[in-house]
Amino acid sequence: MSDLSPLEEHYPRLMEEIMAFWGSPTCYAQLQNFLMDSRGNRNGFPAAIYSDLSILLVITARDKSPYDIWQDALDEE
Repeated sequence: MSDLSPLEEHYPRLMEEIMAFWGSPTCYAQLQNFLMDSRGNRNGFPAAIYSDLSILLVITARDKSPYDIWQDALDEE
């Protein structure tokens, strides 16, 4: 039996990517992107991998400041 999580065992490259951005201001958003299909026609992850990613998402700090629609508009310019 392996001491690795399903994510580490089956998706080591993805785990390396997560470790690279872990703790950064974009960490929460990047983890969400793994769980949401924005490109269409994707199969998604197996349940064990989805579970690992969900746990990481829950324990990740996220920005709790109010949403600022005007800042988003400025960022797009």
